[in-house]
Amino acid sequence: MPKETFFHLNEVKRNKIIEAATKEFTTNPLRKSRVSNIIKVAGIPRGSFYQYFNDLDDLYFYVINNVFNNVYKVGTTFCDITNDIFEFAKISFEYDYDRFANDMRHRFMLNVFQSVSSNDEYISAFNKMRKDYIMGILNRMDLSGIRFEKEEDLIKMYRMIQELKRNVIQRAVVENLSIEDASKEFEWFLKIVKYGLVEVK
Repeated sequence: MPKETFFHLNEVKRNKIIEAATKEFTTNPLRKSRVSNIIKVAGIPRGSFYQYFNDLDDLYFYVINNVFNNVYKVGTTFCDITNDIFEFAKISFEYDYDRFANDMRHRFMLNVFQSVSSNDEYISAFNKMRKDYIMGILNRMDLSGIRFEKEEDLIKMYRMIQELKRNVIQRAVVENLSIEDASKEFEWFLKIVKYGLVEVK
């Protein structure tokens, strides 16, 4: 958590530091990230950095929290539109496509996974954030038609749908598909998940 002095900064300066850090953490995993790169982009002295944060790890987890908070806020807006998990997946597709194709969030998340993979404390904190986010979404869905009831199964279901979405988006970017064609492709797979491969007679 940043020091109190960081929160005393005006919003513009705080955002500039966070944007510089996000850029650095998107380019590099934590262990290859450098304070020198962040302060150069943010335009602050090195001494000021340590007035705001204990170390690079301190800033890193604050940035991860910010990213997840923003993701959750967006997810919540889609929950306001529908409480159907499959409709939720469809209407959030365009947002996720844009984030993947244009703002390098996938690169940031890849670096997060690399950074936390060898540290039990990081893994525990990261998994808790992700689980809290998923359950926050699922708790706002009408799951009465879903045949799973256990929390762990519902989380697996959500992750499967997200993995499917990610796979379609990655292929769409590589194959230069339009957002419309990519959305149709995703909806085709989503129907398979919802109704199955075998036709009931």
